[in-house]
Amino acid sequence: MAHYQWQEAAQPAAEQIAQVAQDLGVKPFLARLLIQRGILDKDALTAFCTPDLSRLNDPFALHDMHKAVARITQAIAQQEKITIYGDYDVDGLTATAIMKDTLENALGADNVETFIPDRFTDGYGPNPEVYDYLRKNGTQLVITVDNGVGGAAVIDQAMAAGMDVVVTDHHELPANLPHAVAVVHPRHPEGHYPFPDLSGAGVAFKLASALLGEPATDCLDLAAMGTVADIVSLTGENRLIVQMGLQLIRQQQRPGINALIKVADLDPAKVDETAIGFGLGPRLNALGRLGDANPGVTLLTTFDEDEAAKLAATVNELNQKRQALVAKISQEALAIAQSPENQATKTLIIARQGWHEGVLGIVASHLVEATGKPTLVLNIAKDGQTAKGSGRSVPAYNLFKALDAARAQMTHFGGHAMAAGLTVPVANLKAVHAAMEQAAAVSLKAAAKPVLAISGRLDAADLTLENYQLMRQLAPFGPGNEEPTFAYVPSRLTDVQQMGKTNAHLRFRVDGQKVVAFNRGADAAALAAASQAKLALHLDENTWQGRTSLQLRLVDWELKAPSLIDMRLPQASAEQFRGAYNYVFFDAKQKQALTAAFMFGGPTMMATALAAPVANAVLVDLPPDEAALQQTMTHLTLPVRVVFTAPAAALVAVPNRQECGSVLHFLAANPGFDKHHLPALAKQVHLTVRQAILAVQVFFELGFVRIDGSQITVTAHPAKRALQESVAYQHQAAFLTLAHRLQTAPRAELERWLTAEK
Repeated sequence: MAHYQWQEAAQPAAEQIAQVAQDLGVKPFLARLLIQRGILDKDALTAFCTPDLSRLNDPFALHDMHKAVARITQAIAQQEKITIYGDYDVDGLTATAIMKDTLENALGADNVETFIPDRFTDGYGPNPEVYDYLRKNGTQLVITVDNGVGGAAVIDQAMAAGMDVVVTDHHELPANLPHAVAVVHPRHPEGHYPFPDLSGAGVAFKLASALLGEPATDCLDLAAMGTVADIVSLTGENRLIVQMGLQLIRQQQRPGINALIKVADLDPAKVDETAIGFGLGPRLNALGRLGDANPGVTLLTTFDEDEAAKLAATVNELNQKRQALVAKISQEALAIAQSPENQATKTLIIARQGWHEGVLGIVASHLVEATGKPTLVLNIAKDGQTAKGSGRSVPAYNLFKALDAARAQMTHFGGHAMAAGLTVPVANLKAVHAAMEQAAAVSLKAAAKPVLAISGRLDAADLTLENYQLMRQLAPFGPGNEEPTFAYVPSRLTDVQQMGKTNAHLRFRVDGQKVVAFNRGADAAALAAASQAKLALHLDENTWQGRTSLQLRLVDWELKAPSLIDMRLPQASAEQFRGAYNYVFFDAKQKQALTAAFMFGGPTMMATALAAPVANAVLVDLPPDEAALQQTMTHLTLPVRVVFTAPAAALVAVPNRQECGSVLHFLAANPGFDKHHLPALAKQVHLTVRQAILAVQVFFELGFVRIDGSQITVTAHPAKRALQESVAYQHQAAFLTLAHRLQTAPRAELERWLTAEK
């Protein structure tokens, strides 16, 4: 089943594609993508693809920037103690590193400290105890980065106590803003900054640029990392920052980033937004998720390569630990989510003792992906009284609003439409879940799947490394400039294999091209059995042993499940009968023999006894004829599984004219032969007992022999008749033909035949 509702973009006319390709000097494949982005002339193409520092906005257009620069410049001149108060995620760490680099290395400040709060003891944003500690330890100026606008009470108190605060932030603006020396924010209600979507690192970069009086180009690598990792819009100024920052990263000038690239096993020359989002960012985030994130700032600002290597190794080890925790907790949480009680709900609250709180947001994301349900994943404290964790949602469900209705039931709560963090007394969990379910009854009542934008359809000829390289001219991709997703219907889908340490992922081939499908390992059987597949793909590349080739990356699929599922084997096996299905038999003796030999995972029944439609049926043995098979199919709900097993003795060939002649000759030589001794006759003429019995049945039907009680006597001078005239002969020949077809026909052919009337 597809996870998304596919929505194909309007396709430009062939004439327009040809004209734009000619005007811009590009291939038609790229021209189509450019048209969809509104890029129709060379100036627009240059502006989109070629970054230029001159197009960066004036940093002093940000609200309060003049005040911020004046106060920081004064603090440096007077050698005041400055503390940069950051955050424990990648955006916060890079923003902190930008300010530290700028103040110490570019402006010569010699009394600068950084403070990264602890996720578990300090929480996010201004903390009154920490601010009081900083003031008492001599801090005269606090510069917040990636936080602060939500801390009016704490910051106002600090200002009243004599410690100045400059706030730089990009998060949602509350009703009451801090009365700080300056509040630098791209969406400040009294400001008029032309680009509202800067990240925390982006705002720090603008402050650094204002302090320097020119773009802080040496910090563009850090700003790019924070911008990508915080998943903000990659349009406008953010696009410029990331384009130029990636160029700087590839030049390998910062030891800390180089060391991260090395432990992530990435090619420095090919680092892009994906490498940051899935390679570098998660490693830095692991610090704050599992403990102290302060070493992250040291890693990003050190110019000692040995120190960078040691810190990067530590970061990598923590990330591996984080991955293991996520895998373990996700498995446990998913098992709880699949309980009958939870399957009956539209939302989930999954809570257990002993879970690491730092990774529960990731686990919640995994559960949303697996179940499609808004989900809270919480750790229950050792005393069993409170639960703390994170939530993630789906586009149709505003998690913040749903939880806000139960705010009184929680001791801590914050977040937005798609994510939340909370602490709640265990006794109140049912009330919180009730509020979530009440909101779901409205917003998820007829909620559509999230939309997946499809840039267009591809043919096999479009699957080339050249087209991938053309598409990458539109990078970096992210919100506002999404990576093109293409629809593709393969003519051949082969080599489906699970991969990864836990078989969590898939790889397969379509029309000879490699495809990877992350987090789809559990769907291997469904993909391999699909009678038809429509794929949503990203173009990618793979380099192996120095050779680079095209690789396709699955985004979504639409699979047409087969109406017939093939379980046939050369011989009956216990594996065929373990499933919880309804097992249908045609022959009572076969039913008795197989149920005595094997343990069946579901009820067994005779085909002749079927009445109401039967779902999840398995046709175990062979039908006596085609009519019985078709009649049985009318009582079954698709899909139907087939085994079609039979004992070898039932499938021996019909005796030919010469073999029948040997039977008749034997009977003529032994008048009044007792039919109970047919096994001996069969041995004498080198036939099976079933063949000998069939020959006698044919002779009797054609008048070649008489049977009086148990005695068989050859008829004198019978009329000449062909063996094929016998109904018994015809029936057995037809049965063997049917058996051969049912046991050997390819699955697709068998499916077309058996389901043609359904």
